[in-house]
Amino acid sequence: MFYDTQPNIQKDNYKKMLKIVGSLSNMFSESNQPYLYYRCHENIFCKYFEAENLSREDCSADAKKNNLGIGLKTWVGADNQKVAEFNKLKDEYMSLEPLEMVKKIAFYRNTRIKTTINKHGVKDMIYHIVKRVPNAMQILECTFDYINIDNIKLIKNKGNSTNIYFNDGKHEYHFNISKSTLYMFFDHMELLDSFEVNILEDPYAFLEKLSEENKKTVEEFVSKIDSRHEQLCLRLYTINRTTKEKIVEEKSGLNQWNASGRKRNENEIYIPYPSVDRNRSIGFFPDRNIPFELILPDGKVISAKVCQGDGKAIMSNPNSELGEWLLRKVFEFPKNKIITYRDLEIYGIDSVIFTKINKKKYKIDFTYIGTYEKLLGIDEDNLED
Repeated sequence: MFYDTQPNIQKDNYKKMLKIVGSLSNMFSESNQPYLYYRCHENIFCKYFEAENLSREDCSADAKKNNLGIGLKTWVGADNQKVAEFNKLKDEYMSLEPLEMVKKIAFYRNTRIKTTINKHGVKDMIYHIVKRVPNAMQILECTFDYINIDNIKLIKNKGNSTNIYFNDGKHEYHFNISKSTLYMFFDHMELLDSFEVNILEDPYAFLEKLSEENKKTVEEFVSKIDSRHEQLCLRLYTINRTTKEKIVEEKSGLNQWNASGRKRNENEIYIPYPSVDRNRSIGFFPDRNIPFELILPDGKVISAKVCQGDGKAIMSNPNSELGEWLLRKVFEFPKNKIITYRDLEIYGIDSVIFTKINKKKYKIDFTYIGTYEKLLGIDEDNLED
């Protein structure tokens, strides 16, 4: 378990902040069960346990501490909770019989867990849960397991046309077909801590008083906050000019190793940097062929640069290092096999975000499908290269 191994001062500060947030519950709800927005929980956990926040990525872990991946959950009521969505892959499983359908879903689930482990260099995974009960919070943890596909059995007299219930010998799951969502029964949790939450009757009056007392301090604090690091989102795919479909080119981008001409390294890839993205990010990267440090999600630092004609590609130096890490370690993709956009959908990512630390140092994170469109505020039908 994670929680019991942490310093008492960190656990106390974590619980203190959860109590403070829970005390404001009447701003959002009239229930006697404390309110805790899941994003707030993720941020509190990472701050007070000094963990890396992965929650903005579409990966199976919300946080990372050392070599441990952590799925963060908070809920009230039943312990039957959502663990994954597969809407983008509907056409792959909708025609299957129930048993084969949930086996396919289990395969997708396991692939995403494995990709998370490989991408972030973690060795184990757990769930850390804050369950809210009347006037209190409970801290629980449980193992974060792959689904045992070979041991899957349907649960008779429990499914219907919308839901398929199944068990893999360790956990019970159900897949909601209409929502393309997989749920798991968290039935092996260990209660590690619990504490009362004093829900303020009038949180607005409390905040008004607090604001007046600390107005000068808050203004001074806000004036000193540094602006966020510059970020740039780039796609791992291109757009077919005729069909307007998202594709991974067979001889460029993630399949650069398959290009014609000179003999190429089997791990050679590049991240497309088309003109539409170059024009909106002038000055973000160093000039073409000037190397910079690139920090991968697992902490490894490699050399990279903008290259090719007009600077249309981001490549590592040597040009096989990024591909060896992404294709072989993270995706565990076999050599000499073309990667397609469908593969990206299975892995759950189709874009990357570069964060500019300074002129010579950048971070890269692989992020979930639809991030590019969301950040740019554009419709998929209006995508261009």
